[in-house]
Amino acid sequence: MRIFAALELPQQVRKEITDWQKPLTARYPSLKWVQGDRIHLTLRFFGDIPESGVRRICSVLSSWHPGPLEFSLDSIGSFGNKKSPSVFWLGGSFPEEVSKVAFELGWIPDEKGRKGGQRFVPHLTIARRRNSSPLPKLDPPGEIRGVFEEAIVINSRLTSDGPEYTFIERYDLH
Repeated sequence: MRIFAALELPQQVRKEITDWQKPLTARYPSLKWVQGDRIHLTLRFFGDIPESGVRRICSVLSSWHPGPLEFSLDSIGSFGNKKSPSVFWLGGSFPEEVSKVAFELGWIPDEKGRKGGQRFVPHLTIARRRNSSPLPKLDPPGEIRGVFEEAIVINSRLTSDGPEYTFIERYDLH
């Protein structure tokens, strides 16, 4: 299983992101755009971990009850080489509780046995760039506001059409 923990986006936020993406997908067809139903805020990617690791993730999220978490999206960032980034993401303003639970999940080893130590950058991946594709000029959307109300644990199976998600658990943040 390729496991990750995330915060689920409200439908209205997914729609606003998809509407913002539409003209960009036409302008930059060589980018691999993340479909609206697959966009989320990843708290931690674990990869192929044993069932005991999945139980630990579920234990952390089942005991986390911060209540609804308001957020806003209003910026674009990227990962990879500054002159040739490979991943583009939406960022913005997120409550401290998001970083706190990501830190807590960081103590659970990933598929390579790594724990914590990596700086958490809350973001929503929106596109991936293939090496040969032109460098896009992406302007951020107008402010998109929403409320996280659910944490999720997902198994992501890679296919030639992109990842297929199986929801393992869902946790109400209330």
